[in-house]
Amino acid sequence: MKVLLTDDARAELHRIGVGLDARRPVRVKDGGIVILDPQPTSPTVQEKSNEQQQGAGGPAARSWQRSTRRQRSSGRSRAPRAGSRIVGLAGNYAGQLENVQRAYPGATLLPDDHGVWLLARSQVIDGLSREAIFLIALPETPAVEPRGWAFWQQDGQVEWIGPRHTNFPDGSVCAYHPMLDKAWSPGSDLCTLLDLYSVWALRQLHLVVFDRWPGRQYAMLDERGQADPYYRLTQFKEAELCNCGSNRRYGECCRPHDLKLPFPSILHAFKSRNLGLGIFDRAPPAEIAVLIAEGGQNPPPPMLGVHSTLRAHVADERGNP
Repeated sequence: MKVLLTDDARAELHRIGVGLDARRPVRVKDGGIVILDPQPTSPTVQEKSNEQQQGAGGPAARSWQRSTRRQRSSGRSRAPRAGSRIVGLAGNYAGQLENVQRAYPGATLLPDDHGVWLLARSQVIDGLSREAIFLIALPETPAVEPRGWAFWQQDGQVEWIGPRHTNFPDGSVCAYHPMLDKAWSPGSDLCTLLDLYSVWALRQLHLVVFDRWPGRQYAMLDERGQADPYYRLTQFKEAELCNCGSNRRYGECCRPHDLKLPFPSILHAFKSRNLGLGIFDRAPPAEIAVLIAEGGQNPPPPMLGVHSTLRAHVADERGNP
C-alpha cells in the first residue's frame, strides 16, 4: 500500500521526526493529529513502551515525550481518571464515550463478556491519504492491561501496522510501558490511550516514509538483563538512535560491538528465550485481521480468545492448571 502525502505533510512528518530525535514533546489534537508541542517548555512526561514476549519475561522499551495537556474544544470536560472504578471498568469506559467521540469522532465501545472493545480511527497527521484504525480490548479487571491492534486503511485496502514495536506473537501495539512510566493504567482516560496509539502510528508512518524510526528506542533484554544484540541487529537501523542512552546513532555506537558476536549463537539464544520465535514471527490474530478487512461491521471475537494475558488471569482465578 503506497503512502500518499502532500508535500506539506511530508515536511511536517520529517519535522516531527527530527523533534522526536531531539526528545521534544509532542501533542495530539482532536482526530488523532500529532504535532510538535508549540510550547516546549510546558510540563511534559516521559513515556515508554514495552515490546515483550507474551507470557514470558524480557521487557524492552522505547521512549517518547508528549505534553500532559490535550488540545480540546472549548467546554470539553476531562473524562474520568483511573480512580473512577466504583461501577467497574466497563461502566467507567462507557461514561467516557462522549468525551472520546469528541476527540476521536466515530469511536465506539463494543461489549464483551470480559470487558469492552474500543474501536477508533486516527488521522495521525494532516495531509495523509490513509488513516489508522485501532481495535483495543479493554478487560474488566484492572489487573490486566489492554491489548490493541492497529491497521492502516486507504482506498478500501487494509494493512496491519507492524512488525516493528509490536508484541510477540500476536502483533499487538506497544505504545507505552505499563510498569515503568505509568503512561496509562486500566480505568484511566481513554483519550490518553488513543493519543499514545496515535503517536506510535506516526512513528510507524515515519519508518515507512523515511526508513527510520524517530526518537530513542529500547531493545529487548537478554538473559543477563542487557540489550539483546540479535534484537538490535535485526530491528535497529544504523541511522536510528541507539538504546544505550548515548544519544548517538546505532551505527556509530553499539552496532560495531554487536557485529563482532557470532550471529547463529545470538539468534539461538533469542529464540530460546522467546518460545522458539524469531524476530519476525509476529502477526495479528486471524479473527482480528478479518474483522478489520471486512469493515468492522461484525462483532469482535471473544476477548478471551485473543488476549492471552487475560486468558491466563481468568484461568488462575478459576484455579485451572
